[in-house]
Amino acid sequence: MVSASAFGGFSAVAPGSWIEIYGSSLSLSNRSWATADFSGSTGPTSLDGTTVTIGGQNAFIDYVSGSQVNAQVPSNVSAGSQSLVVKTPAGSSAAYSVTVNTTEPGLLAPPSFKIGATQYAGALFTDGTTYVLPAGAISGLPSRAAKVGDTVTVYGVGFGPVSPTIPAGQIAQQNSSLTTPLQFFLGGTQAAVGYYGLSPNSVGLYQFNLTVPNVPSGNVPLTFTLGGTNSTQTLYIPVQ
Repeated sequence: MVSASAFGGFSAVAPGSWIEIYGSSLSLSNRSWATADFSGSTGPTSLDGTTVTIGGQNAFIDYVSGSQVNAQVPSNVSAGSQSLVVKTPAGSSAAYSVTVNTTEPGLLAPPSFKIGATQYAGALFTDGTTYVLPAGAISGLPSRAAKVGDTVTVYGVGFGPVSPTIPAGQIAQQNSSLTTPLQFFLGGTQAAVGYYGLSPNSVGLYQFNLTVPNVPSGNVPLTFTLGGTNSTQTLYIPVQ
């Protein structure tokens, strides 16, 4: 089990974060959740008979297959060592011990965004279609380097509670803001953050709108602190 692999793939998790569970015979089907699986704005805790509990509480199930289940950690799971159990119509797995922290933040950085030895963040410009990557870095994907003053959006999981409260499993239907202090930096220079909460119309996905500060051109390190704790991923944003 790891937290969402495109967001750092950490061994620990946090309430509201997304996890990937690997094994065998985890489901008789292979599919993601659909609109029909939701009850209003609340996601399903079972897909085709597969369920996951963490600390005895039902997780929300986004994807199932025979070898993988993607789930969202319930909001009120206590910090510390908790038992994770997968149940299917064929039976239950052995309990797996997972470490739950109050936050376990990671930014979107797909493996496909690693160009050579450089892992770029999965950042978008405000048009919602152009990625913050060197131009032509990935065939068929619109991209360009950022410029000083541009607004770019990065996404994350595991950043903790927001206000107003939006619990795990719920589609975010309004703007919100993190309750834990957050700062972003590009090359060590603090970036202004225009929005820092759950991404509207998503489940458990955080959105951060950053203004590129006055930094030198090149591949600039993107870092953050959450509640005074430094980020652990090594990510870059190209600036020209």
